[in-house]
Amino acid sequence: MKRNSSPSRLPFRNVSTALVFIASAALAFESSAATIVAQVKDRNGNGVPNAVVYAIPVGGSAPVVKPGTSAQVEQVQMKYEPFVSIVQKGTQMRFPNKDRADHHVKVLSGPQLFEFQIYTRKEPTPVTLDKPGMLTLQCLLHNWMSAHIYVVDTPFFSKSSSTGSAIVQDLPAGEYEVHVTHPSVAFPGQMTPAMPQRIKLDNASTQLLDVKLDLIPRSEPRRRAVLDY
Repeated sequence: MKRNSSPSRLPFRNVSTALVFIASAALAFESSAATIVAQVKDRNGNGVPNAVVYAIPVGGSAPVVKPGTSAQVEQVQMKYEPFVSIVQKGTQMRFPNKDRADHHVKVLSGPQLFEFQIYTRKEPTPVTLDKPGMLTLQCLLHNWMSAHIYVVDTPFFSKSSSTGSAIVQDLPAGEYEVHVTHPSVAFPGQMTPAMPQRIKLDNASTQLLDVKLDLIPRSEPRRRAVLDY
């Protein structure tokens, strides 16, 4: 098993000890596929949750979405869950309402606009997300309810954890453009500021990325009881 640690293939420096530990754990399983391990931080060096990391093959096409692939954004306790979603182009997106209240889902911005009035404990017909880009959701009945869906033209993606770490697995050997972004980037309208970073992956290699984003701090909406509003 080969570990790629060549400086020429590390577009980001100063990888933390914790990141190396995560990468070592990922390499513990023998595989012919490569892995990208990203540690996403803000300007103060704090880990950034809900960062979007995805890799697009250079000079070739990514595998198309598997038939029947679906994902969902729930309306639960007066909140969209998850707050940030990443799906491959062609995914069927569901919007089940699990609240004892009506909701009105509307896409405020993005490459694909739609809206639903969803009654208590109901679910509209799924939507096929077939245009890459970021969709911003809002509930027209409860203005604090918002969420973001990133539609990417690749199956190689991940979302960062509460500590800012994200692992993209099962990449075939080859060259990739790696994008990292977040709903709170300080450059509105740019899906991937200062990106992409081009890397080359060998079989069973692990690429370590230390990424810093300039963010405008925003609080993720909290869950509420129906009677709170």
